[in-house]
Amino acid sequence: MIVQLIAIPELAFEKVHYYTVLFEGRPYSEFRDFIIRMSKHDRDKIELAEINRYIQQIGEEYGAHKEHFKEEDAAERLPPPYHQFIETGEPDDYGLRLYCIRLTPSVVVLLNGDRKTALKVHDCKNCYMHFDRARKISKKITDAITDKFIEINDDDKKIIVDNDFEINI
Repeated sequence: MIVQLIAIPELAFEKVHYYTVLFEGRPYSEFRDFIIRMSKHDRDKIELAEINRYIQQIGEEYGAHKEHFKEEDAAERLPPPYHQFIETGEPDDYGLRLYCIRLTPSVVVLLNGDRKTALKVHDCKNCYMHFDRARKISKKITDAITDKFIEINDDDKKIIVDNDFEINI
């Protein structure tokens, strides 16, 4: 499956510009798919608003420093480690997870996620697919940066992709 890196213009803030990926043949980017799916249930809407608030705060005030993201193998996730989850009273509800790739303090790739329903992500039927895909995409992007197929210009917070580069997952 071929993946394209795309900017999210409405999430271009002073300190951070956010990007996402679009899988060939899919109508929505990964981040857009997350927003659409998580906007359907009232419980998810509250936590989605919190994640969006963190995205904005990180972009406008803090920068994408590692303390604002929870490391998840080769990728990261939001909400940040210091986030206090609202108790739902339901067992095995660990809140929404949005997987992402923090490339620099000024460039982040937002991917996809879901509601975590198991203590370990490997045991969560909702999140594991998104987590695994985030790890694979992160590794491909990291390799592409090393091989100079992708460059990041931190001054203007842009990802520059070589025309010959494709991410195949």
